[in-house]
Amino acid sequence: MRRARAHKSHKVLWSTLGATAVIVGGFGIGTYHYATADKFLPNTSISGVNVGNLSAKQAGDAITKELSNRKIKLTDGNNDVKNIDISDTGITVKSPDSLESSIKSQKSWSWPLKLTKVVQAKDSVKLGTAKVDAAKLDKFVDQQTKELNKNRKPSTLSKIEVAPDGSAKLIRGKQGNAIGKAEFKANVKKAVTAGSQSIDLKQSYEKSTAKKSDQLANQVEKIDKIKANYDINGKQVTISNKLINSWLKVEPDAMGAQNLSLNETAIKQYLDKLSDKYGTYKEDITFKSTKQGTQTVKGGNYGWLIDSETDAHALAQKLLAGQDFTQKATITGSGQNEKRGQLGNTYVEVDKKNQHMWFYKNGKLVISTRVVTGNPPKQVTPSGVWFIWKKEQNATLKGKNDDGSNYASPVKYWMPIDYTGVGLHDAPWQPTFGGDWYKTHGSHGCVNTPPDVMPKLYAAVPLGTPVVVIS
Repeated sequence: MRRARAHKSHKVLWSTLGATAVIVGGFGIGTYHYATADKFLPNTSISGVNVGNLSAKQAGDAITKELSNRKIKLTDGNNDVKNIDISDTGITVKSPDSLESSIKSQKSWSWPLKLTKVVQAKDSVKLGTAKVDAAKLDKFVDQQTKELNKNRKPSTLSKIEVAPDGSAKLIRGKQGNAIGKAEFKANVKKAVTAGSQSIDLKQSYEKSTAKKSDQLANQVEKIDKIKANYDINGKQVTISNKLINSWLKVEPDAMGAQNLSLNETAIKQYLDKLSDKYGTYKEDITFKSTKQGTQTVKGGNYGWLIDSETDAHALAQKLLAGQDFTQKATITGSGQNEKRGQLGNTYVEVDKKNQHMWFYKNGKLVISTRVVTGNPPKQVTPSGVWFIWKKEQNATLKGKNDDGSNYASPVKYWMPIDYTGVGLHDAPWQPTFGGDWYKTHGSHGCVNTPPDVMPKLYAAVPLGTPVVVIS
């Protein structure tokens, strides 16, 4: 009896061990199989396509085929709207490039767990687009949005309203449910390339400023009360709130979100008017000449003006910040410390009638010399108020003679005053200076200066010094 029971116990033990060995062996074989077979584990799904037991190439073919014939459901919240065919979108999908790496990264020992349920592959497996037919996609988007928007209300954008008294307020935008073309197009492309099976149309609504209305209203309120001053070379100009409010506008940024901005073109036009009013560029200059009495000189390149383009952008940014400020004008040009119509007391005077040149520094005469100006009537030295914008040593001046031949004249000192090649320089080829010599042996327009004087003039005259040339 005892021997029979012992025999039975040994039989159960060996059966259990045998079954365990079979299970362990099967598990090991299965694990080895999926670790070396370069196939997806059972019931693996990518973008809704079951690729279990398929190689990377087989999975790729299956995904491409499935997605080419797939429909995408359009929903609006909890409501189903319609289905669209991916083939109509003009977007041709391809299988992921990362399929092989996805196979290698899967846990081969987990294959028994996936026999009973579908498991998504790693999130790193993404779909791409092989080709987008832009014309077909645009046509599809036009047709779909036209159909979808038949009974929908468009969004309204916030806008600025300026009252007769110059105060500004924000008219708030309202969110509608109309489908925006750009938003719908972006969401279709996103859904197709991600392998999604549905699109919520709420994500494609036209944008409004409804969500940002409070923020925009607060910003408008701050700007409406701002104190903005503009310093033009010491002249304080207050920019009125009525004018500032007329520059306000609400417009979408690159992402479609509505933001408050200012019309920089209008600001620039305003600054151009200020520049014309206060600047000195090309303004007539009245001064007391050395030999011809009081002279009013027109033309030239002397003077300063406001860099309106630079300052328009800077003012817009400061106004949007909503805090009181004083902006110093960006000034360009020469004579920036001088008022309109003034020459100052440091300048070079060239008198063509008397063929003479003087340099005054702080009102005191420093250099006086005879010169030779341009040969009349074709190459006269231009009258006007100019300025020394460059100083150069050992230069070669090039141009054309009256007969059309070229000339190249080396000089030791060169100080141009206009932008066409006219300037002050030494002229060792001239045998004499002053008098009527210029009428028959004048320059090509420059002010020929004696070689023994020019080094002193070059050393004494700083850049930016005005040069007034009178007839």
